[in-house]
Amino acid sequence: MNAVRTGVRWPILLAAGVSLVAIGCTERAVLEVDSETAPGQSTPTTEIEIPVQGMISWRDTTYTGYVVPLTSPYRVVNDSADVTSRLLARFETIPDSIDVGTIQQPIEAYSSGRFRLLVDTATSVIPEAGLELEVFALTRAYEERDATWSLAALDEPWTEPGGDLGERIGALRIDAPFDSTTSDTLFVPFEVSTDSVLSNWASSDGEPGLAIRAVSAGSSVDVRALAVTFEVKPVGQDSLVPAARSPAGYTVIFDPETPPPGQESRIGGLPSSRIYLDFELPETWEGLQLKGSTINAASLIFRPVAPPPVPFRLEDPLEVISYQLLADPFEVGPKTPIGGVLGPPDLLDPEDLTEDDAELQLSITPLVLIWSFAPADSLDVLRIGVQASPEGRSLGFWEFGSAEDVTSLQPSVRMLVTPRVPFRLP
Repeated sequence: MNAVRTGVRWPILLAAGVSLVAIGCTERAVLEVDSETAPGQSTPTTEIEIPVQGMISWRDTTYTGYVVPLTSPYRVVNDSADVTSRLLARFETIPDSIDVGTIQQPIEAYSSGRFRLLVDTATSVIPEAGLELEVFALTRAYEERDATWSLAALDEPWTEPGGDLGERIGALRIDAPFDSTTSDTLFVPFEVSTDSVLSNWASSDGEPGLAIRAVSAGSSVDVRALAVTFEVKPVGQDSLVPAARSPAGYTVIFDPETPPPGQESRIGGLPSSRIYLDFELPETWEGLQLKGSTINAASLIFRPVAPPPVPFRLEDPLEVISYQLLADPFEVGPKTPIGGVLGPPDLLDPEDLTEDDAELQLSITPLVLIWSFAPADSLDVLRIGVQASPEGRSLGFWEFGSAEDVTSLQPSVRMLVTPRVPFRLP
């Protein structure tokens, strides 16, 4: 994982007010019962909310890079005013021999080359004027994990942003409408010598690779699978044998590139981002005893900031989960080991995030309940991670106020607390 640490916020050490409630005892007859002080009396359950300033300490940060284009399901070829994207791939396993009966025979020639694309027609957009899908040989090799619109590899820019395109290998004209189930599979035929291209790939492990682009303003083709199909002629044989190979180094590059996180807390995007945080709760809050009380419910509350620009604005609802972190994320970093999930996922719906009172509420009840009944000094710092599920599904992300936010969008912890009932002898 090539994670990038960003936006670390250092502890906010604040004195939380601690209220001491004196409880007096008086002598009474053994059998006398007072309904207000009898053992087992109920106490009111109270909802409270503790802001960042009310914590003994609070730190939060955004780490990014958990899912990158190489490992994501996002494979969209775009040609629009908002985003331009291309697919990069290599075919490393083009065979140079084939089994004929019980004998391994060298391949004399390749023919009938086509690129096979399985396309999601429901999420693809074909303009009324149609589009052309083109496949180009690259003239420069790329590093699949680090390749971006501007870089072929780490610290190695493309000669031309978007990939150094060489000879066009093939093209396919696609006309609108594009909604028939019979159109899910597209074949882009080679328009150059199949034998020349595949012989070169067989000898070079597919280097330097290829790029696929769409040409038509407003077009978007969602590619779910890619392969190259062809026929081979073994030495000494007249018959042709069909073959197909899947790509390696299969990734997507896009422009504009995802901006790095700032002081806000970010969830989602590509590369994907998570929020890691830790905090220390006060033992009492506004006269209410928290330590030792029953925590019926506890939630992290995040408040959304203004949406990011297109194409990074989240468009579809996204599930978000919280889980315990098993080490200090500000020491270990993005690879901090994670523990169990703390509650059910919350649905992050972009249509709701622009409301004035919008918030993301994530359950952390199990962890806070353990803290409440833990011996003194045995569980002081609560460490939590927050992420999208699944990650890397699209370019879209959303950001929330952090501890550094100077507005009312800072995070908080909301709890439903039932204080301990003191057991008194009558």
